[in-house]
Amino acid sequence: MKKIGDILSRDLSRKIEEIIQVNQSDEQSVYSEITEYIATDSISDQYAALLKAIAEAPSEPHEGVGVWISGFFGSGKSSFAKNLGYALENRKILGQDFAALFKRQIGNDQVSNLIDLINTRHPTEVILFDIAKELDTRRVTQRIAEFIYTALLRELDYAGDFDIAELEIELEAEGKLEQFIAKCKEIHGQEWRIVR
Repeated sequence: MKKIGDILSRDLSRKIEEIIQVNQSDEQSVYSEITEYIATDSISDQYAALLKAIAEAPSEPHEGVGVWISGFFGSGKSSFAKNLGYALENRKILGQDFAALFKRQIGNDQVSNLIDLINTRHPTEVILFDIAKELDTRRVTQRIAEFIYTALLRELDYAGDFDIAELEIELEAEGKLEQFIAKCKEIHGQEWRIVR
């Protein structure tokens, strides 16, 4: 008698993550996540609507530039955001374009065409972070814009402290950041990243 595991194409005995984490960037994990992703018609429609707005934004700018992804625990918010971000940036995953993997899993011509359009006309860099995790480690009074700015600074390898980051940005603009970093190491005997 056949067992369920015998008729499935995937090994059920392997470890399956309970939740998708937007900051989990291990390529094998990301590959498994996208190749096992099943989008409902509703989710596919949401991708299409959002991608349409992103594609039109450069030629039809407006103030509504933010997106809030909401839903119940386990509803797929993190998967939605992560897949969208990886597809927009078209990151390489195990030597393959993520956008191609994404388009194959979604199976929606409109979504595929919009991804191709955005990737061609508007190359995008995406900074993925989980604001709920940031909330655990930051001041409760910090504004969402400050969380986003902190994530941007971190991605660009600046200090998380706004004043120190501003100094780094100014020094970099003046072409003096590398000299400053070398002087810091000379004086303190440690790398600037540690001292800052």
